[in-house]
Amino acid sequence: MPDRPVALVPAEPVDLAEVVAAPPLENLHRIGGEMFAWTDRDPRRSPAPPSGGLLRYLFRSLAGPGRTVLVAGPHADELITELVDAGASVTWLLRSLTDAEKCAAAHPAVTVLAGVLGKLAPDQYDVVLAADGVTRLNSAEGDQMPVGAMIDRLSLAVNAEGTLLLLHDNHFGVHHTVQLGPEGRHGTDASWYPEDSARPASREALLARITDAGLAIDASFAVFPEPAAPAVLLGSAVLGDTASPLRPWLGSVVAQAFTAAYRGRPVLSDPRRLAARALRAGAEDAVAGGWLVIAAADRSGFTGHDVIVGDVHGTFTYGVDAGGEPVELVPLAEPRERAGMRRTGVPTVAAADGYLLEDRLLELCATSDVRRLRQEVIQFESWVRDQARDGMLHGPVAVADVSDVLITRDGPVVLAVRWEPIDPVPVDTAVVRSLWQFAVRLITGARPHPWPITSSAMDLTTILLGMAGRGITEPELRAAVDLQVAIDSAELGLRPAEQHDHKLNLLAVQPGTVPVDVVGYRELTEALWRQRYQTSHLLHMMEWTEDIIASRDRWLSKMDWEIQFYRTSWPGRFLTMSRTAYRLISRDLRAARSRRRQRRAAAAAARRWRKSQKAKGLPEAEG
Repeated sequence: MPDRPVALVPAEPVDLAEVVAAPPLENLHRIGGEMFAWTDRDPRRSPAPPSGGLLRYLFRSLAGPGRTVLVAGPHADELITELVDAGASVTWLLRSLTDAEKCAAAHPAVTVLAGVLGKLAPDQYDVVLAADGVTRLNSAEGDQMPVGAMIDRLSLAVNAEGTLLLLHDNHFGVHHTVQLGPEGRHGTDASWYPEDSARPASREALLARITDAGLAIDASFAVFPEPAAPAVLLGSAVLGDTASPLRPWLGSVVAQAFTAAYRGRPVLSDPRRLAARALRAGAEDAVAGGWLVIAAADRSGFTGHDVIVGDVHGTFTYGVDAGGEPVELVPLAEPRERAGMRRTGVPTVAAADGYLLEDRLLELCATSDVRRLRQEVIQFESWVRDQARDGMLHGPVAVADVSDVLITRDGPVVLAVRWEPIDPVPVDTAVVRSLWQFAVRLITGARPHPWPITSSAMDLTTILLGMAGRGITEPELRAAVDLQVAIDSAELGLRPAEQHDHKLNLLAVQPGTVPVDVVGYRELTEALWRQRYQTSHLLHMMEWTEDIIASRDRWLSKMDWEIQFYRTSWPGRFLTMSRTAYRLISRDLRAARSRRRQRRAAAAAARRWRKSQKAKGLPEAEG
């Protein structure tokens, strides 16, 4: 058993007098099977409840005024508030009696049921929402229902005109693959459940199970990066379609979602690499964090989009179709400004034929194609400068690095950028920051490139800027790093002390440095290998230098002994005089042979000239 306190032990002492004096909760009903000494709200033992702008948009779209809604399992309070504000009649099913009492007190307009799913009456709700899945609908106070049976039971709770929203966890998802924790099997509450062989393990199996339960599928999505906090939903129209014009934009927006979700979290490997490979292979459905299904007894009337993107901490949501422009679904509640940055809205471009500039640069670096790499860098630098007015950049292009730029037939365009500067940014700072960010990814990601692995981020940035015909100074680099710190501070809400530490980490990037955002065990191993390589390289260089110095010392000692011998002894002086005489005689002999060769050459030239005169019949000149 773990040493830390578990959720079964109350974290705070209970005042019995206060409990007895508290008024009864009229909106709390116990239906049977509730757990008395358990809580699903302990973050140390249980997964976080579902939340985020995507779920708020879906909940509000399905649950209109006057509709009866069942929320099955733990959910964030903001989602329940969203349903109540939409005018729905909400019933909330929780297995923990402690959680049920707290939620009933916090939401007096919500009917809270304390118990298990098996005690629920069928066919009585217009909308059934289970964004937490079905795992935490079982109870230790009774028989454990298998996953398939609980999915069937949720389907039975939908009335003849009702709708079911179910978010099912994918055990083969990226979030499970990269999970790294010392607790092993007993790390969280979800780890205590045995494997269910009949559990739907794919989106097709989940859809088939819901269809067999008597519901018709309206929409299904693959969820990224993880079910508890979905940020990107990929519809069936784009899943597996590697030729879709949305594919480059999807790579950028999915990478941003994983970066925001896993920044600072210890993982086995960088999830962005796995997600990028899955997107290139068209296998994103197999490695998604989960699958979200909307089904209805007849038709739900839900009009979704091929891709839906939303804020995890906020309400902003927008949809994208393969053949259309991005559509704003939920606007920003208010303009968010932080650390000199402003939150952006809907991207201007999503579906376009082209390639991501970062992918092309990584490919050219791996193949050491310096000529084409220089062309790409020059074109990117020229495009950025063309966007400037009076040497200043405005809008998303000022903070767009090579991972956010799509190269199309009509020229480069900026894809999904979450923040833009409030004040204009000098164009030189923007160019340096973009190429410096690419250099950081090359080094911290152990990417192959044409230059020595011992190059630091500043060295690589200098080389890349040199391809565009300009240099870099230390103040320019610090200004570019300050811009990156401002972007990260706006995204993460860093305090001044954290900003200072983050800036020092960015300035210290060199071979052997771990990634500055998502730190994985694999990346730590690669960084350790690079450090060992550098150490062994330096040791070999030291040994070689010592050997060279020792060899030169030996030769210098020998030469010094010879010089002293020639200068101090009579035999040495005789040998010196003999060698000097030999050199003089040899020099004179070489000069004599050279003069003789010159005379012979002159005589031969004169003979050839006389013969030519005779052949022409001309008289020979005297002398």
